[in-house]
Amino acid sequence: MALSSVPSTTTSAAIIDLDGTMVDTLGDFLVVLRHTLTDLGCHPVELARVDRTFISMTVGKGSEDLLRRSLAHAWGVLPESSEVAQTLPEALAVYHRHYPEHNGQHADVFPGVAEGLAQLRALGVPLACLTNKPTAFARQLLERKGLLPFFQHVFGGDAFERKKPDPLPLRKTCEALGTEPARTLMVGDSSNDAQAAGAAGCPVVLVTYGYNHGHPVQDVPARAHIARLDQADWPTLLA
Repeated sequence: MALSSVPSTTTSAAIIDLDGTMVDTLGDFLVVLRHTLTDLGCHPVELARVDRTFISMTVGKGSEDLLRRSLAHAWGVLPESSEVAQTLPEALAVYHRHYPEHNGQHADVFPGVAEGLAQLRALGVPLACLTNKPTAFARQLLERKGLLPFFQHVFGGDAFERKKPDPLPLRKTCEALGTEPARTLMVGDSSNDAQAAGAAGCPVVLVTYGYNHGHPVQDVPARAHIARLDQADWPTLLA
């Protein structure tokens, strides 16, 4: 675990990201996107372009962004193209129809996550899950994976006016927890989480096994980079 030079402060709560931090959901995204693109009439060659590697570099900024980029990649056009913009509303509706059926069915909790959350709870740290996944899908996934009881609050990308990396969701989550940002630790897997935390004034810890848009997360400044949640020195990180 590599600690940065960020000064420590007494921390009274923690906010935990979901995809890539607690649960490896790439399998879910792959299946649901293929169902969605098939329903939209995509050719098998176009479907094959939206593979696990592409998704790992794309996921993290919400369903709309994922779908926009997936459509563009499948069709070989720019995400800002008019054909993507025209298809996106229908694509979102189809995606939201398929997702609940497959949510968590092709996903796995990362090793040490449940144990790490239990360690935080044993220390008396209130927890909130904050993700760009829609709130209903986030709660469904946490429940299916047995993680929901750890959290006082679950907020998705539709809970607030803006999504991460905007700092607003972190600030609103701190309000719900009743804590100040400087005393609320953000645990995530990407520069998306670190950028939001930095702008909100929250210290951040990053896991090294997540997605981070295909870039080494160790290059992103953080209070610590950890290989497993249950191997973190939480008393030191929170003290």
